[in-house]
Amino acid sequence: MELFLHIWTNLEYFKLLNKWFLLSTWKTDREIASFFMKNFSWEIKDDISPQYETNFMAIRELKKRYWNDVFKKIWWIYYWSDNCEYLLAHKSELEQATKLFKEFNEKYPPHKIRTFTFVTPYVWNKMLKNLEASLEYLNNLKIKNPIEVVINDLWVLNLIKKKFTNLKPVYGRQTHKLLKTPLIDTYWLDAHPAGDLIKNKSSQEIEEVRNKIKEGQKKFYASSEASLPIMQNFLQKNNIDRVALDYMQDRENLYNNERYGELWLDVYYPWALVMSWRLCDTSAIENPVRWNYATDEICPRTCFRYDIFYKIKTSWYKLIQRWNAGFRSELNLDYLPKSFDKHQKNRLIFAPFVTV
Repeated sequence: MELFLHIWTNLEYFKLLNKWFLLSTWKTDREIASFFMKNFSWEIKDDISPQYETNFMAIRELKKRYWNDVFKKIWWIYYWSDNCEYLLAHKSELEQATKLFKEFNEKYPPHKIRTFTFVTPYVWNKMLKNLEASLEYLNNLKIKNPIEVVINDLWVLNLIKKKFTNLKPVYGRQTHKLLKTPLIDTYWLDAHPAGDLIKNKSSQEIEEVRNKIKEGQKKFYASSEASLPIMQNFLQKNNIDRVALDYMQDRENLYNNERYGELWLDVYYPWALVMSWRLCDTSAIENPVRWNYATDEICPRTCFRYDIFYKIKTSWYKLIQRWNAGFRSELNLDYLPKSFDKHQKNRLIFAPFVTV
């Protein structure tokens, strides 16, 4: 298993990387906290935000499970957003990113030849033209290792197959369906059998029925379409050998490589994607008439200034809306099986939200 870092939508992150702020060999939690306070002070201006708290605790979990100097182990960079098409990286931004990445690659150990993975969202016609220009730029780069592209739209996969054959597709978490709504953990921990199932049964028999239902629910929600032979065959035909999953607690079997044949796994941590849609509620914060309307050709970029946090008293996780997508926090890495770590080509994608 290798540790990768997902940088979202801001070139400033590369500057932090290249100044060794984020990838230093810190030993204490206090030094990590100082980094966030210095570089992302707005996260704790009035109160500690759920985002800050989750990211801080995730770093602690990574150090506990893997390495104390965890940031010295980052091998690769995932770059850009997999949700909103209006946050798509244009060619000019990619040119800057590749320049900064080259600088990072030369400065940061273990001094191996790297490439970065370009993350793309699902797109409509207008933004597809911008994406084509970006893919063409990456496709024409003269580098040893092929650049990977995380595809979250099957039309983008079609583009890569037909026009940009130097790029290697990765099956993203938008296209790879995984059941992960906020209500699931409530449902599978309890069950309410239909009346016909418990009619004339003793309390012990009713409890057995409930337990059987709960076992079935847990097995169902720990499933993935990439574990189906028909999907594995589809991915193989399209030269895809890697699929993305969100890290979800209490679903150990979901990350068992034996279920995926020849596929390798990318697991995103510590935020699991709950939903994503074209309706951007974030854009309605400053203009309420836009509520429940799809983002039009003029995006106000409200998400550059706001996050939406949901207070759910009955849940143990944080629920956040970032851009046009909803995420929930998942921290406890004990549910990631040790067998996942043993596979050399598996990747744990550390994807903190800091800011756009």
